[in-house]
Amino acid sequence: AQALLTIGLSALGALRGAVSAPGAMSLGGQFAMSAASAAASNVGSSVGQAIGKPLDSSTTSRKSSGGSSEINWTNFNYPPLIRIIHYSLDQLPSALTGIVRLFNLSFILTVISCLLNFLDTLIIVGSSDASFKWIIQSGLHLLLLPAAALATFYCGYRGLCEPDMSLASRFKMAQPVLGSIYLIMAIVPFGCVHGLVELGSIGEHTRGQGSGFWTVAIFVESSLWLANAILALVNTIRAAKWDSINGGGAPLSSGRF
Repeated sequence: AQALLTIGLSALGALRGAVSAPGAMSLGGQFAMSAASAAASNVGSSVGQAIGKPLDSSTTSRKSSGGSSEINWTNFNYPPLIRIIHYSLDQLPSALTGIVRLFNLSFILTVISCLLNFLDTLIIVGSSDASFKWIIQSGLHLLLLPAAALATFYCGYRGLCEPDMSLASRFKMAQPVLGSIYLIMAIVPFGCVHGLVELGSIGEHTRGQGSGFWTVAIFVESSLWLANAILALVNTIRAAKWDSINGGGAPLSSGRF
């Protein structure tokens, strides 16, 4: 995961240089790209301290904050096929399952949104005058954003379960930053990102003819990004409320949050 983020950040930096020429990207787009790079850098710095953490210590399992069962953090089983972290709702107390499920949902929405954007961009570039750079940019988003979302999810999941205040704090910093990026991507069009404002500029790339597919793609993608932005806000609030209820991460023996 750490290598994934490093590669993604390097590629994103190169892309930002390529699209920063005058007229290549709107001011809002440049801001969003800078925000995405900063967020991924911040989250990436904590990946090595979160994912696979037990490998650097003598403890490979630890009771969850509900005390119901031990969690073997080196039993890597998630995401499917890649399997670079441990994740299981079955090992959590009832008070945490709902919170962690929403943390994971934000990661899943990020993957779906990036994958859908990549497929939509392939079709749009192939059927209009849109720049080929959009495909490269979309591919980088597909690599970078899910990696940042996965690291954020894991910091929140493990930070609350162990509990580990340093990981929980990283989650509460990274999740709202990612949420802000999702909100920008839902509204502001730049390159391959089809924000709602792009509805007024489709004709510029289709010689004034418009595109039904492009219009639908904008509404669908914007809806997903907006939903994820709202979810990120909910996750941040619930994580903060959990800390306040449990005295900054102290175990909770019973009750549902």
